[in-house]
Amino acid sequence: MKLKIQLVFSGDKNTPEAVEEITLLEKGDGRLEDLGLTLEESKEILSNLQRRIVERQAAAYAENHRACEHCGKACRKKGFSSICFRTLFGNVDLKSPRFYCCECHEQESKTFSPLTSLFCEHTAPELLFLETTWASLVSYSMAVRMLKDVLPIHEKLNSATVRNHLLKVAERDEADLGEEQIFFIDGCPRDWEQLSQPAGPITVGIDGAYVRDREDRGDHFEVIVGKSVPRDGPSKYFGFVQCPEAKPRRRLFDVLTSQGMQMNQQVTFLSDGGDNVRDLQLYMNPQSEHLLDWFHVTMRLTVLLQYAKGVVKVDTEAGAKIQETIERLKWYLWHGNVCEALHEIQDLEWCAEDLESTTYPKVRKLKQAVRELQTYVENNGQLIPNYGERWRHGEAISTAFVESSVNAVVNKRFRKKQQMQWSKRGAHLLLQTRTRVLNGELRSRFQEWYPNFTVETPDDQKAA
Repeated sequence: MKLKIQLVFSGDKNTPEAVEEITLLEKGDGRLEDLGLTLEESKEILSNLQRRIVERQAAAYAENHRACEHCGKACRKKGFSSICFRTLFGNVDLKSPRFYCCECHEQESKTFSPLTSLFCEHTAPELLFLETTWASLVSYSMAVRMLKDVLPIHEKLNSATVRNHLLKVAERDEADLGEEQIFFIDGCPRDWEQLSQPAGPITVGIDGAYVRDREDRGDHFEVIVGKSVPRDGPSKYFGFVQCPEAKPRRRLFDVLTSQGMQMNQQVTFLSDGGDNVRDLQLYMNPQSEHLLDWFHVTMRLTVLLQYAKGVVKVDTEAGAKIQETIERLKWYLWHGNVCEALHEIQDLEWCAEDLESTTYPKVRKLKQAVRELQTYVENNGQLIPNYGERWRHGEAISTAFVESSVNAVVNKRFRKKQQMQWSKRGAHLLLQTRTRVLNGELRSRFQEWYPNFTVETPDDQKAA
């Protein structure tokens, strides 16, 4: 069976109808694998079709913009230059005609090329969108392999190009970010009373993770990751690396406002108590409360209990006393009694001092852990609520839900099997596109930049 595929350009009063042959196929019908188009055949057809259509569109655009804007006279042609337009269905090499400027008025340049205004970028938005989406979800090399497997992407596309395109998209997104501010509370209490009743409280969990530093080999730098969960509506991720260009407070405020935050709305911030996180969440909302999450408190107490079990093996009485003290300390912290909790920590220090004469080999580490806990509680005492009361009323007390966010935003892309080293700027920009993709917001950003952009992915439909 022979098949001929043709492209027909419908004519109008000025141009006749034109027919161009795309490809000629010879197909058998005796085996299952012969039925229909193969992947390679479809790639070739799409590539040829794309090239013919873009060439026609570019030629029509150049001809329509050849005439002088003032007198309407057609400008004389000078020559051609080359333009390479990268699309989902292969690269298209175009001849860009250059014309002499009309002499009816003075101009700075003697020649002009109409296609330079049409091809302001040499990568099609759809290709840029898919590259950014997949490179945000998987490694750059895997994204390239996936695109080449299913689309007639040009063979020269590589991981470095995809990375550069992703960083370009992220930098454009960063440029649209508002100015950083210390104080985001707007208006006065009288104005807040006039606002409509908010939909419900918003709970924001913030935590940190570490990725490998490319500039300081063997070292790591911190990545801040968070999740904002309104009572009604979809949750959203955010993340950044602490660097001068990050604008962390503006980023968090924009996430909250995109979820409908009002100045009369209750917002609960849960964090691990780090200095950078405490500063991040201040002055976002007049109704906000800032809490030290119970998860990180219990992590430190668990470490002390492990030391206590070691003490029991060499000194049963001393080990039992330390365990009882830790249990009392945990009870006081659970009920928000910081003063008594500090007293129990002091008792732990005395118990650790008494262990000097024993054979327990980790006395120094135990003392250090107790001192660190004391500093931790003293620095975050104002953030420790009555966890028991909040828990009985069904209110959030832990950022455990953020642990899954760290895994979704950081671990699956930056760590685990992706054992790459990152620059702080590169990691920060990748975080922005990754959170956009996970939140289902990347398509809307492309529609702001390219009004006729229509690509829609299953993740975007689900998020919408």
